[in-house]
Amino acid sequence: MADLWLRGGMTRSAALEPLSHDHHEGLAFAARLRRARRDGDDPVPLVAEVAAFWRDHLVPHFADEEAFVLPVLEDGAAPLAAQMVEEHRQIRALVERVAAEAPTWGGPLGEVADALAAHIRFEEREAFPAAERLADADALARIGHQIHDTHSHR
Repeated sequence: MADLWLRGGMTRSAALEPLSHDHHEGLAFAARLRRARRDGDDPVPLVAEVAAFWRDHLVPHFADEEAFVLPVLEDGAAPLAAQMVEEHRQIRALVERVAAEAPTWGGPLGEVADALAAHIRFEEREAFPAAERLADADALARIGHQIHDTHSHR
């Protein structure tokens, strides 16, 4: 892998760098929710923030992962592919519950931060490294161009 970059002690191919950058934004959002929960902030305004983060960040991010990373995992690491899709489904369900239920920290609003952070850790530590091992250099280059193209149109 010629194009590697260092992030917190982890190497990541340049092809997947935009997705890892999205993950950084996701972790920052999860940390914000955790701080608000810890500090006992009013959860009502955060419902709109969760909806906006879902719409503006997670929907396109999940679409990119499922279009470009998932096929690689399905061919050589099917359990990781299944976990990725299931965690995307679980996060989507939590976001839908946040919109539908009364906003309390004891409900789905309180769970979103933990689910999102755990999912990002799984992808960065397991799914992405597996995809990088499974894809050859040409495939990674194609994936990288596709991901960069979709990110440039956001």
